[in-house]
Amino acid sequence: RKMATIDDRLNDICGQAGVPPVALLMFWPCVVHFMYALVWVKPGVFFPSSAPMARVWHFRNMAYSKQVWFYGLLPWYLGTVAAARLSEPYYWRIFGQMLAQPPHLLAIGLAMAGLGVFLEIASFNAIGEAAILYGCKFGVEIEWVDSKFPYTWTNHPQHIGVALVYGSLFFFGSDMLSEMGTLVMWWFFLYGFQTVVEGYLAQDEHEALKAKAKKK
Repeated sequence: RKMATIDDRLNDICGQAGVPPVALLMFWPCVVHFMYALVWVKPGVFFPSSAPMARVWHFRNMAYSKQVWFYGLLPWYLGTVAAARLSEPYYWRIFGQMLAQPPHLLAIGLAMAGLGVFLEIASFNAIGEAAILYGCKFGVEIEWVDSKFPYTWTNHPQHIGVALVYGSLFFFGSDMLSEMGTLVMWWFFLYGFQTVVEGYLAQDEHEALKAKAKKK
């Protein structure tokens, strides 16, 4: 009964707001990515009175909260798309959806997700959490790194890793291609937009780090 209440309440929210389930599912990730762009261009708006590393931790909490939101609501979303998922415990629905796929699609999805997680871990290992979480924008001492894998072959390995993880959803939803494809496209758009912002706007901090690295 408790798990059914979660579905009922989220359905009520969508009904009262007059929005489709996917809009509620992607609401907070969209807000967070808007904040990414705003902070990148105008870092002074984000906890300006806090110490540099404290600002990084605030940013980290915001960044990770979108994952909690998305994966916390994903079981509900799956239940709105596939009635079979409603008969499963809330916490099991994601796994139930994955295991319902043909073996070859499940294998492709797991391989994509595994490679994506590997690239994300490698990215954090190469430059550190503070660097990935906009530390240069908050006044944290950051070292420019382009000689460590995976930054030896791309400037945005972490974004590629995330794209692979979310892209795997397509293979975990062969019985709901339209709905899963919509989620994948949402995430691709958000990270594509973020990549453009980080690559072409407000580059002063990056240029300073590059110049400092060349002097060593």
